[in-house]
Amino acid sequence: LWGYDHFRVKLFETMIRQFTNVSSPLSHALGRRHRNLIPFAVSFAQYGTQFLRDLSCAARETPEDEDVPHDHFDILGIDRSFVISPQELKSKYKHLMKELHPDKHSSIHEPSCSSRTLEEEKALMASMATDVTRAYGVIVNPLSRALHLLELWGAPIGEGDSSILGNNLLMEIMEVREDIENASTDEELRPLLESCRFKQNDLCDQLAEAFREERVDDARFLTAQLQYWNRIEETVLDKISHIH
Repeated sequence: LWGYDHFRVKLFETMIRQFTNVSSPLSHALGRRHRNLIPFAVSFAQYGTQFLRDLSCAARETPEDEDVPHDHFDILGIDRSFVISPQELKSKYKHLMKELHPDKHSSIHEPSCSSRTLEEEKALMASMATDVTRAYGVIVNPLSRALHLLELWGAPIGEGDSSILGNNLLMEIMEVREDIENASTDEELRPLLESCRFKQNDLCDQLAEAFREERVDDARFLTAQLQYWNRIEETVLDKISHIH
């Protein structure tokens, strides 16, 4: 929620400027009859601004529980879901990065927290931008998104956790790896790549349903499969690149 605290602070500061400027549209709209409310409104806006700043600072400076994973969905301000809109995700990312850009805050004379210097405030903005970029990198990829959702559900799977998969699937994966090893031309590798991607797309469709219905065991099983097929795709692409 830290990103939205910053936006609310900016909103309050805009209110202050509008209320204190007698020629502003907002001040003019109050009319002479209600002009005596301006000092109260200014006081309220200033109090709200400082309250949000203190709240935001306390949240940032409180030691985090190492056992609690970062919620990348929350950082980006989107719903927790395996199914996402790539356009909405990219739009959210661009908006947050624009708000956190150093040039956006170059005219700030007062840091968000009274105890912070301007340089510390800029460093904080850079750190927040890093968090946003990391969150986007996780959520934009179907595999890392699925792994993150399982982590948030308290049911993570480890790297290469083959215990979730059955023997039949492991045998199929071994056979595909042998086919990749034996392939020596682009014509032989391309069908393997297409088959691998088809399997991943099918698994993503199944994962969307499993996550929507909160079937944790099924989601773990499907994510483990997706993890293996993703590695196979990387292996095929690596071999194709060496051929060319």
